[in-house]
Amino acid sequence: MRDIPASRRAESFSVCKLTTDNDRATGDLRKSSAGPTRRQLNSWFLSRGAPIRSLEMKSARSCIVLAVIVASCFSAQATPQPQQLDIPVAWTSLVAWPIASPQPVLASDGKVHLVYELFVMNVSSSVMTLDQLETLDGSRGDAMVNTKSGDQIVGALQGADLEGTTRAFPTGSTRTVGPFQLTRIFLDVTFAKNAILPKVLKHRFQVTFAPATGMPPLTSATVVSGRTDVTNTPAVVIGPPLEGPRWVDAIGCCSPPSVHRTATLPINGKFYVSERFAIDFAQLNPENKLYNGPRDQLSSYAYVGAKVLSVADGTVVNLQDGRPNETPPKFPQGYDLLQQLGNFAIVDIGHGHFAFYCHFQPNTLKVHVGDKVRRGQVLALMGNSGNSDAPHLHFGIQDGPSPYASDSLPFVFSSFTITGTITNPFDDIAAGATAQIGPTRAGPHRNELPLQDEVITFPQE
Repeated sequence: MRDIPASRRAESFSVCKLTTDNDRATGDLRKSSAGPTRRQLNSWFLSRGAPIRSLEMKSARSCIVLAVIVASCFSAQATPQPQQLDIPVAWTSLVAWPIASPQPVLASDGKVHLVYELFVMNVSSSVMTLDQLETLDGSRGDAMVNTKSGDQIVGALQGADLEGTTRAFPTGSTRTVGPFQLTRIFLDVTFAKNAILPKVLKHRFQVTFAPATGMPPLTSATVVSGRTDVTNTPAVVIGPPLEGPRWVDAIGCCSPPSVHRTATLPINGKFYVSERFAIDFAQLNPENKLYNGPRDQLSSYAYVGAKVLSVADGTVVNLQDGRPNETPPKFPQGYDLLQQLGNFAIVDIGHGHFAFYCHFQPNTLKVHVGDKVRRGQVLALMGNSGNSDAPHLHFGIQDGPSPYASDSLPFVFSSFTITGTITNPFDDIAAGATAQIGPTRAGPHRNELPLQDEVITFPQE
């Protein structure tokens, strides 16, 4: 059902004026010195669904023809039909919505990942606890999809698993949401490589409410919310941003949510997730350590000064240079948003995709805004500028030229080889420990997204 705008409920021609209100539908003809044009009449009647035949308006016949048709129209309107609602109307104390629709990406584990975020708001005066979350294929109804069928896979989270994907504002992991408060859930729903993906996802929440003050009674509820379309557009295929062996995906996609994934930033009055798929690359030395020598000296990190390459042909649209290298392992203090990026470049690689690189060494950028670049071309040298506690390259693909006011998009590298996956905490490696590398997912990979903690060799371009 749709409402008829007021501008259509009360329209006038020079020869007649039609009036309606909520309780009645009447019309009257008021003669004027000039009659309506044929175009005016046809437009008015077509807007009300009245059948129109060719009207050859003559001054003696105009008002007669108009009066007959108007009377017919209002006779039909005089008996309004009751509205038929397609769905029941119910008050819900939980409302969820996505920041952006998920887009599939094939990762190095051989699965297709739908990576996205939900805002979840407690719209009640009670304290709400998230007990369980089920992801539903909205195009197949509200029944949970069979995860063993091979053609669909969905996620179901509860307890500690749900706690691990939930982040309150501004920080903290908790399933408890206060009255009229907002929290975030970071989802990674995986599918078999050749699965037919759902067109729509919905989410079924099992929640418990407790009074904000005093003792229970507790009440429970089941709410389906957070509908989102699935953007079935393939991830962009790109070349490597670096070359050579032992590059570690130190902070990357997808679960548990990393500091990249949880960076839901309020920029210019809107939330953006500019780092959803971003990767921080650092390089191990031949002893599988990040550095040899004092941790706080950049000369201890052999990969400082590594060449950073353009991943595709494109045009440089944004950059910053001249920011100093920072001293590890401390983050700098007091920087504004742009200063935190250090030295960076953004390249428009076409079709709404922008490659973002940051934390270069100062004064090593080899391009300017407006320059055309080719895949494999050197853009700058790796450094430790901006909000960084150790040398690395922050790389990602996004949907706009702004470092912050853009959403992260999935991407896959055309070719890389995985040596293995780090099994000890990366924080220990950053503190000087030797990386322990297991064989998980070792071997060549094509057109896939590397996952966190994988050790990668990129081919020379």
